[in-house]
Amino acid sequence: MTRIKEKMENNDSMLYTTLTKTELAQMYLPELTPAVARRKLNEWILRNQPLTRALAQTGYTPSTRTLTPAQVRLIILHLGEP
Repeated sequence: MTRIKEKMENNDSMLYTTLTKTELAQMYLPELTPAVARRKLNEWILRNQPLTRALAQTGYTPSTRTLTPAQVRLIILHLGEP
């Protein structure tokens, strides 16, 4: 069970947690290897200009490895629930 799902089950409101980009990518693409899933997530982020701009305001760069709860929240808001 993912950490996001665990948080949702323990509380009615959605709570976000710090995740590595690879962890979040594997939640979206569990059938892919970790490296390929991470590259795909990076592609999705770069193609989604509103998401890219919002993430940039949080200090995110394409080389960011660890996502803050705010960054995880933005990605889920723009890409949907994993």
